[in-house]
Amino acid sequence: MAGLIALALCVAACGEAPTPPFQIVQNYLNDVGAGNYAGACGLLDKHAREAPLQSAKPRITCAKVFVRCLPDNVIRLTRDQTQLLYASIHLNVTGKTATANVGGTVVARAIRSVTLAQQQGTWKLTSYGQAVSRCRLAKGRHR
Repeated sequence: MAGLIALALCVAACGEAPTPPFQIVQNYLNDVGAGNYAGACGLLDKHAREAPLQSAKPRITCAKVFVRCLPDNVIRLTRDQTQLLYASIHLNVTGKTATANVGGTVVARAIRSVTLAQQQGTWKLTSYGQAVSRCRLAKGRHR
C-alpha cells in the first residue's frame, strides 16, 4: 500500500508540464494589468528583477518599479480586467531563449517586448519590458 502511495505522489509531482513561454508572457501581462506587481516580479529571473533596483535612489522593491515606471493610463487600468482579453503575443523561440512582442492593450503597448530564457527547465522573463527599460528610477515617478 505504501508503495502505491509513493508511486502516486511521484506521478503527480513528475507529471507536471513546465509552463511554456507564451503562458509566462500572458501571466506577466495579466499580473501587470491587475496591479499584481509582486506576481509579475515572481516571473522575472533574479538578474532581471534586481538590475533596475540597483540604480534606484532611494532603494525600492521590484513591485515599486512598476508603480514608478508604468504610465498613469496603465496604473488606472488595474480595476478593468476586460482589457486583458485583447492582448496579442508574438513569440519567437530560439533554443532556450525567446522574445515576445506584445500589443493590443494599454498594458501590452507599455510593455511592448520582453525576453525570456529557460533556466533549469523553467522559463523566466529576463526583461521587464519597454516601460521599465526606459524609466529613470533615480528621478522618481515616470509619467
